[in-house]
Formats: sequence, C-alpha cells, structure tokens
Amino acid sequence: MSKEITYEEALIQLKEIVSKLEMKQVKIDDLASTVKEAKQLVDFCREKLDKTESEINKIIQPEEGEEEL
Repeated sequence: MSKEITYEEALIQLKEIVSKLEMKQVKIDDLASTVKEAKQLVDFCREKLDKTESEINKIIQPEEGEEEL
C-alpha cells in the first residue's frame, strides 16, 4: 500500500482479494504476494478501528477530575 487509503477503500480491496481467493482466481505464482497484501490491508483496518475506538472513548468518557455534565 504505497498511497494513503481510507478504511472503506481498504475494506473494498480486502473483499475483492477474499472473493478472488474463494473463487480460486489467484495464480499460485501470485498467491504469496496476494496474501501479503491482504495481511497489510487487515492490519491497516485493525489499526484504523483501534485508533477510532480510542478517540471515541476519549470523547464519551470524562477524564479523571472532570465533572460529568
């Protein structure tokens, strides 16, 4: 993944790879690189989800010492 992509774009690419793998449309010579690309996309999506979850938790949970509204 050379350029910065969005979560949605990564998910679409990952679904395309999974579909090709399920339909056995990936040549054996390309299998390792295809699986590597899928792993990178999965890692990217996980990282994005974890970061977003952390940001949301900071927003909805008051910090220590702050009063709840």
